[in-house]
Amino acid sequence: MSDTPPQVVPGAWMVSSVRWSVGCAEFTAAAVFTLIALGFAVAPHLLPDFYIYRLGSELALRGQSPYDLATIRRHVAQQFPDPEPTADSFVNNCGYFLPPQALIVFAPFAVLPWGVAKIAWALLQGAAALAIARVPRLWLAASLVGQPAPIGRWLPFFLLVNFLTLGVAMVGQTTLLTTGCIAAGLWCWSRSTRWGFWPGILLWSVPFIKPHVALPLIAVAWFVGGWKRAAALVGVVVAFNLLGSWLVSDSPRFVRDYLNFLRDSHHAVAFNQAARNYEITSWNRLLFVTTDRLMAQPVVIEQTATITLAAYGVWLGVVLVRCALGGVKPAATWVLAAGVVGSVGCPQVLGYEALVLVLTVPWIRDLFAAGWGGWGTVAALVLGFQALPIQVLAPLGFDFHRPLGVAVLAGVVWVGLLPATDSR
Repeated sequence: MSDTPPQVVPGAWMVSSVRWSVGCAEFTAAAVFTLIALGFAVAPHLLPDFYIYRLGSELALRGQSPYDLATIRRHVAQQFPDPEPTADSFVNNCGYFLPPQALIVFAPFAVLPWGVAKIAWALLQGAAALAIARVPRLWLAASLVGQPAPIGRWLPFFLLVNFLTLGVAMVGQTTLLTTGCIAAGLWCWSRSTRWGFWPGILLWSVPFIKPHVALPLIAVAWFVGGWKRAAALVGVVVAFNLLGSWLVSDSPRFVRDYLNFLRDSHHAVAFNQAARNYEITSWNRLLFVTTDRLMAQPVVIEQTATITLAAYGVWLGVVLVRCALGGVKPAATWVLAAGVVGSVGCPQVLGYEALVLVLTVPWIRDLFAAGWGGWGTVAALVLGFQALPIQVLAPLGFDFHRPLGVAVLAGVVWVGLLPATDSR
């Protein structure tokens, strides 16, 4: 047994204190968010989107198809009555469009009474919020451990208690859950033991309840964990969709029917169209706004599956060209940032999906650490810009801050390539 006394690291007590204070801020921010989410849950006329997602699983468990717009809208009209509905009213612009996998994800809530299900959903959102609060620590370089900027103690509150995040919770959308699952999955994969592999895969499969948004995760999983991790992710997603298809129709071939349903119901929701909704984040909304201001006839491109895949192909090509020009293996934080920017810029999605951009925070952190403070500031400002409500900017004649912000952030990602280091 060695008689050498243990070495005392100078300032270790300070590092420990900083870690404790940051960790306390993360739990406190998540707790504040959870309390607000519980307040939304007990309100009688909130969480309409969650109601539809739960209703889809409830119908499937009864042996009915959730992909019947008339059935969904009849239930929604009963739960959220509108005495004088118009063509743009929610009751006339809703439906269940998630893939069969989502029927499995929301099935536990479907067996609970509506009031209890809302409470359970709020608590699950709180767990996801805690994972998001810890996002700034993802792949934290050894040289930065214990040395966060003072803003680090406030950052969890900025990420969780803002208009965008609370808006997602108020309507019962899925972005907070899926973003939290991505962050928690990365934490599982960062463990030194192998036990985190499959929990991480299961967590990363949850975002595929909106596959057009989650598609870049396959490439990110490949980069951070190799082809086996990406293949396992694809396999689990396929398995869940087959299981959900069997739940609806006793046949996995229902996936084909689902794809036909999406094609035929493309225009079933009026405010999901690029020419009408200022909250859409994708490139085609920015194209419409630009041409509407410069041309007599604006260019309107409503995205199909083919156009969405083509947009992803263009973004992947841009990313690969940047890597080739840089001549270095990119950092995982940069790859994750490129993936989530693509997920809100390539498909046609509404503004609440912009919440996933909080996963760019580790890359922004590393920009400052690498001495790229100017670009880091631009990226941070654009990220904060996304949290502003349209009601603040529309009176100023600026109703396209979401797609413009995503485009600017994509440009900063392209410029701000960070190489991988041994300190991660």
